[in-house]
Amino acid sequence: MSTIVYAKPYKLRAGALALAVHCAFFALLYFGASWKVQPPQGMVVDIWDSLPGGEAAPVKVEPPKLIEQPKVVKPTQPVAPPKADIELSAKKRPQEKSKPTRTEPKRQIEKVDVQVEQKRQEKLRVQAEQKMIEEQKVRIEHERARVEQANIVAKLRRNLKAELEKTEPPKVVEPVKSAASLKADFELAEKKRLQEKLQEAVKSEPKRQIEKVDAQLKPKIQAEQKTEAEQKAEAEHKAQAEQKALAKQRVQAERKAEAERRVEAERKAEMEQRAEAERKAEMEQRAEAEQKAEAERKTQAKLKALAEKKEQAEEKERARQRAQAEQKLLAEQKAQAEQKAQAEQKAKVEQERARAEQKMLAEQERARAAQAAAVGKEVAEYKAKIIAKIRRNIVMLPDIPYNARAEFDVTLLPGGMVLNSILVKPSGSAAYDSAVERAIKKAEPLPLPPDAALFSNFRELRLKFSPKE
Repeated sequence: MSTIVYAKPYKLRAGALALAVHCAFFALLYFGASWKVQPPQGMVVDIWDSLPGGEAAPVKVEPPKLIEQPKVVKPTQPVAPPKADIELSAKKRPQEKSKPTRTEPKRQIEKVDVQVEQKRQEKLRVQAEQKMIEEQKVRIEHERARVEQANIVAKLRRNLKAELEKTEPPKVVEPVKSAASLKADFELAEKKRLQEKLQEAVKSEPKRQIEKVDAQLKPKIQAEQKTEAEQKAEAEHKAQAEQKALAKQRVQAERKAEAERRVEAERKAEMEQRAEAERKAEMEQRAEAEQKAEAERKTQAKLKALAEKKEQAEEKERARQRAQAEQKLLAEQKAQAEQKAQAEQKAKVEQERARAEQKMLAEQERARAAQAAAVGKEVAEYKAKIIAKIRRNIVMLPDIPYNARAEFDVTLLPGGMVLNSILVKPSGSAAYDSAVERAIKKAEPLPLPPDAALFSNFRELRLKFSPKE
């Protein structure tokens, strides 16, 4: 009888390895279940022919469906109005050249509408292409995540299998047979049975976990496939709705063109009626103008006769006025001659009076000059007397320079008294200036002429003093 004995280090190593594998497996399950791929934001992307790194199979991108452009309705050409009368056409031709055609704004509006519609359709087409590209990228990301999860699960399976294969088999030890060890053999057999059961549980645990992961991932993959199918159906529904909208727009454009054709036909009929009415009005105006011209000729003839009659009367009046003017001119010439003689006589008398006045003024000027000379002589005489009296009162000191010269402004009162004396130009010697100022005060009253009318010449005096004088 043989007994199987398991080494204790093997139990610890196997338990730790199983625990680590289970923890890693549960962590991968958690992150795989919570894996979410955010749809990309709206942006301009480049379509790659193959994915970098070869992580997933290339996805065939279906070309976007071209949106059918609406048919452009060509504007109807305006119909030229019928030819009117030759003279009416000749008169209206410059006006028609200057006026722009009424259909030109409509053409421009239709052209702008077509351009706007084309831009809108182009924008819708670009948006549809971008949306399809974004959906393709989302599907690619989902497929990439699924492949990565499958690779991780396969890798875990391989690692677990390799670890289990690396474990050492139990060592068989031949114990010593004895009667006392029967009980121990039974216990060892029971332990072996429990160990085998535990080993089978350990081997079957990764399989159950993988099946559990597959069961958890399968609904998610089915949900993604369902979402993709719904998105595809929604895209087809939107495409059908856009096609219906385009068809509706095309019908509206055709209705609009039909309405414009009706408006153009009505405008054409209106223009023909207007041209006919204008032609009739032109003929009526021509007849009325001829009648008016005939009446004008008759009126002009009457006016001409009246004008000739009036001209004759005016000629007689002008002859009478010329004779009257000649008589008046002779009378005026005679009066002018008399006035000229009187003026000459008056001028002669005036000249004689002017000569007499000039003579009298000259005599008066000579008298004033003589009087002024006498006054000036008397003023100079009394100024000399005033200076002489002041000099007599100057007390000369021995240290005064010989070339000193001082000027004073002296204000006098009518009696010869000094009101004020101001040194305006010093001599350079303060002693001499003070001596002159004391002499001015000491010489009061200063001598003045007896004629009071001459006092104005002595009210303000400027006196000069020098030791050498």
